[in-house]
Amino acid sequence: MRLGLAVLMGLTGPAMAQDIASARLIAPTDRYAHAVLGDALEWGGLELTLSDARRLRFTLPDSHVFEDTTARLADFDDDGRPEVLVVETSVTQGAALAIYDADGRRAATPYIGQPNRWLSPAGWGDFDGDGRVEIAYVDRPHLARELVFVRLEGDRLVELARAPGFTNHRIGDSSIAGGTVRCQGRDAVVVASADWSRMMTVTLGPDGVLARDSGPWPAQGPDLSICP
Repeated sequence: MRLGLAVLMGLTGPAMAQDIASARLIAPTDRYAHAVLGDALEWGGLELTLSDARRLRFTLPDSHVFEDTTARLADFDDDGRPEVLVVETSVTQGAALAIYDADGRRAATPYIGQPNRWLSPAGWGDFDGDGRVEIAYVDRPHLARELVFVRLEGDRLVELARAPGFTNHRIGDSSIAGGTVRCQGRDAVVVASADWSRMMTVTLGPDGVLARDSGPWPAQGPDLSICP
């Protein structure tokens, strides 16, 4: 379902003929009273800048917001062209992970199911060594604390695995902790244990989530430039 209305700024021509060069969240709004990221404002729109400098703006209806810290640009389906990853929230059904391209919302996970329930992107990379990109997020990092891995396949985000006992966000923080590191030739996602005591380095194996305890959680957060 396409929620947003796209407005093309600049020259005419097919948007999909161009790659997305950058993405940002726009149109601050206070229509969703959750404040999980530390203030009363979320985002009502998404602006994509194409490689020919044209801009695309997608505006959500009043029933939805982007409840996120940033819009993440990467090639999530291994086709050589970037897409955009954001947290998109229904004011009645809570958060979902969504992928946008120049045509609008391409894929999304199901909404959590009730308001004031959020999910937190954790990273992306080839976590199982098969040459394809997976996306990791924490489902309800303050409650359920489940680390989930999905893959973008066509117009669907397909769940691959999930496991409890992880988090990457504290209520009120304006940033998300951890991210992707490269360890021994394989991408891994770094998150915290559910109680924030340990740094966990996580990959995917044939039987699901593989987590390695990498020591105490650093007070300033992990250094993602080195393998823990």
